[in-house]
Amino acid sequence: NSPRQPWRAQQSHRHKRQMAEDEGLRRRGAPNESSERASRASSPKTTAQRAVAYKPDIRVRLTVLRDWWSVFRSRYMDSVFWITCFALACQFAVVTYRNVGPVQPEVETPKAYAKAAGKAVEEAAKAAAALRVGDAALACLNYPGGWMWPLAVAALVTYLLRRKSTVYLLDFSLFEPPEEWKKSQAELVQLMNNIGRSMKSYEEPDLEFMAKVLGNSGTGDATAWPPGILQCEDPTKQQDQTMVAARHEAETVICSTLQRLFESTGLKPKQVDFLIINCSLFSPTPSLCAMASNRFGLRSNCRTFNLSGQGCSASLLSVDLAAELLQNNPCSLAVVVSTELITQSLYHGHEKAFLLQNTLFRCGGAAVALTNKASLIGRAKYRLRHLVRTQITDDESYSAVFQCEDGSGATGVRLSKKIVEVAGNAMKVNLTQLGPLVLPLSEQLRVVWSLLRRSPKRYLPSFKAAIDHFCIHAGGRAVLDGIEKNLKLDPDDMLPSRTVLRERGNTSSSSIWYELRYIEEHANIRRGHKVMQLGFGSGFKCNSAVWSRCR
Repeated sequence: NSPRQPWRAQQSHRHKRQMAEDEGLRRRGAPNESSERASRASSPKTTAQRAVAYKPDIRVRLTVLRDWWSVFRSRYMDSVFWITCFALACQFAVVTYRNVGPVQPEVETPKAYAKAAGKAVEEAAKAAAALRVGDAALACLNYPGGWMWPLAVAALVTYLLRRKSTVYLLDFSLFEPPEEWKKSQAELVQLMNNIGRSMKSYEEPDLEFMAKVLGNSGTGDATAWPPGILQCEDPTKQQDQTMVAARHEAETVICSTLQRLFESTGLKPKQVDFLIINCSLFSPTPSLCAMASNRFGLRSNCRTFNLSGQGCSASLLSVDLAAELLQNNPCSLAVVVSTELITQSLYHGHEKAFLLQNTLFRCGGAAVALTNKASLIGRAKYRLRHLVRTQITDDESYSAVFQCEDGSGATGVRLSKKIVEVAGNAMKVNLTQLGPLVLPLSEQLRVVWSLLRRSPKRYLPSFKAAIDHFCIHAGGRAVLDGIEKNLKLDPDDMLPSRTVLRERGNTSSSSIWYELRYIEEHANIRRGHKVMQLGFGSGFKCNSAVWSRCR
């Protein structure tokens, strides 16, 4: 008999008992180890399936707490720090007064007062020489009943928590198209007619649809188009969609805008530490950043970033990237260029969802200088207070703005019929995150009260209580109408967006900077005023930024 046999018999007995227990649990419908293994075996395998099947538990609550802590740290930590410092200074003054003591004159005459003042000065000098103030500081920490130790620790902790490099907007410049680039609506309709004939693309229903949409788009009679498209004003010529024509548009818009920025700020190209250029549809090799670096002779260690595919919200996305770079690299200068190049983007098919892009998008560009250099802060126009980015991930939002081929193989950007609803949903999510950062407590308490009452009609806070000026992306008249209604804004608040849409069309990501320039020129903007920029883009994204005027 082998000594291992009793062990084997014991293992066999345990196995039979486990099988009997599993059978009993199965009959009662209770979960067991084997059923859990079977469920895990039948669970989704791919990353996308696991992500959809994921059900968060306590982590959601932890995320909410983390968000509230982020709001408190961003909005109230400065106030807590200064209140703590004030209390610490008061306590220090009381203990110092008790340690040094006042000097009382014996005779109330002017000479006696002068003599007493001189004596007080001498005693103060002697006390400083004897480090009596230092003794007073040590006495503060050991003062019976005082709060020096807690206040000192609180001041140190709040200082460390609030310490974050502030980002300032030094100045910005805009692309001003040549007069020969600007065309009226009638000229654009004739231009599309010539393109349709020369390239055998548009038919009569297509031209009628574009003319109707153009008339209702809210754009005016002086919007800009690139030369590669405008050469079709000659009926014998076709549209120039070559890389040469696209690069010519890129050099004209980007380089002229950067040149204006360097001239207006007095900065030298060699001073730039970070260069970020965002253009959604045109991304050549070498990149647009390489083109600008070559043109202006930037430093070899200047870090460049070329962003594409981000749509009309890309400018604030680039500002967020620049702010992160500056906060991790003190005493630096970043330049952001936002544009959209449309030479190769014209759609030549027949589907209405694609034809909308031909009537909305126009040439435009903006260059923004951001810095955290102490020597340049005094010249800055704005200070970046908050920037919130939102990415909506459902299928409907993802396909709302989609570049693809139509049924006939023509490439273009398809705009969904529900794009206004998608934009409204993205804006709601974004402003829900931005609200606690900027809204006054009175508005926030009204929202909480409506939630506690479980009223079917919840209170919608008014951002006008915290924001003085609004720069809403001029994506189209329908989008602006919906935002004006949902945010309870006045026509005057929407005037910058509607004016830019009428005078320049949808210039994509740069539109919010044209609106800011309109506010500077026509609104009474003063130091301390807050400006909110709101941009929408493909994906679907909604980004918002709040700036405060410095001078």
